Amino acid sequence: MVPVIEYLPDSDVDAMLDGQLRALFSTCFTGPHNERFKWQRFYSEMPHQRWLIREPERVIAHVAMHDKSIGTVAGNFDIGGIAEVSVHPDLRGRGLVKQLLAAAHAASTQRGLPFAFLFGNSDIYRSSGYVPVKNPLRFFDRTSNGWCLRPDDAALVALLGPTPWPEGKIDLRGPIF
Repeated sequence: MVPVIEYLPDSDVDAMLDGQLRALFSTCFTGPHNERFKWQRFYSEMPHQRWLIREPERVIAHVAMHDKSIGTVAGNFDIGGIAEVSVHPDLRGRGLVKQLLAAAHAASTQRGLPFAFLFGNSDIYRSSGYVPVKNPLRFFDRTSNGWCLRPDDAALVALLGPTPWPEGKIDLRGPIF
């Protein structure tokens, strides 16, 4: 069976879907950040767009995207900030994330966004075109309640067009998404 990828703006998420998303995230994300998904459907900031795959009673795979603007020495760039990438543990290894990211990348390319950016494991996301970001990142750290400037081994970028990834400091202009 070919999965059906559904797109929706976050503003269209109703109470039932909100509960299904929080259930999926609570199952997929473990560790100290897991608690937050009991009451919210996002890690740090509410995303603008979502792509998902559903079964009748639950969401089984999901990718969110933030509309972000980053600052660089080459100027400002609008990017797609990918977040809350998840697949139910019973259904992993079927290429669902790759399909969802392809849909998100196609929509981003259509909008003229040069990059998709996420935080994750490069071994998992390499097949979707992501490479590690070596630049120092400036972001707001909610744990310390202050701004940080440091590289992050989990920062990855996918080039969605001919624009090369800029050198130097990258200002995320907010928290990690």
